Amino acid sequence: MATSILKPITVSPYSRRDRHIVSDLLFRNYNVHTHLDWQETDKWLETQQGVTRLAWQHGRLMGILATAAPLDNTTWIRIAALADNADAARTFNALWDSVVVELLGSNVQQVAVLLIRDWLIPFVQPRGFAPAEEVVTLRRADLPAPPEEMPANLTIHPTRDGDIPIIARVDQAAFAPPWQLSDVDVREAVRAAAYCTVAVSNERIVGYQASTMYFDGGHLARLAVLPDVQGTGVGSALVNDLLRRFARRGITTVTVNTQLSNTRSQHLYERYGFQRNGYDLPVWMLNL
Repeated sequence: MATSILKPITVSPYSRRDRHIVSDLLFRNYNVHTHLDWQETDKWLETQQGVTRLAWQHGRLMGILATAAPLDNTTWIRIAALADNADAARTFNALWDSVVVELLGSNVQQVAVLLIRDWLIPFVQPRGFAPAEEVVTLRRADLPAPPEEMPANLTIHPTRDGDIPIIARVDQAAFAPPWQLSDVDVREAVRAAAYCTVAVSNERIVGYQASTMYFDGGHLARLAVLPDVQGTGVGSALVNDLLRRFARRGITTVTVNTQLSNTRSQHLYERYGFQRNGYDLPVWMLNL
């Protein structure tokens, strides 16, 4: 009786010379996950300091798994892809086993993944990932600009280059892991934004927002307020100012994402006419 021999899978770190074959894998195959926010894949792979591993069989790329640079002992799976002809479970497991060694060595304690598509579930669930949160989308459509609201001693102005390290600290103070943005992520958010503004009180930046525009609307991509001034109208002033800026450009449809558990932010958006549109995405997490 013949005995089938499994083809060996080898795993290697990503290097710049692999960028074209990785791009081809991500473009041509079905089981592909990318959660990169404001960056293109090539640039993200070049600039991130997380863990990226490639799986090979006989010199052919069969898969990729990449996590973001850890922040506060947490990280996200940002890229995962398997070739259509790969031995999927073996390939993913080989990648994960290599990645998790590096994560543990960096004292990462939690890994999160935004399940944009369900194909990842059969691979991450056996490794201990479980549903932990949902990202919900709210939409405001065909409503006039709100009347201006501005608390006393608060001003809003466009972000300047020198503000970026400060608003990164604001972001990391405003959110618990794994929802914080790194300094690199904040810089990319500001770069990609159509509008990025800061709220200043007593010469201190206490909040910021970054928003993008697309062909028929706008998207509030990020809103963060320092914990010691939350509930004092800073977030409301930033949203109010943004909606008025969009209205002056003729934009009356705006979307925003937040966590299902973040009821405070949902109440803020609902005050301005945002409503959930049913486009919700689960977040699964693993404690290492």
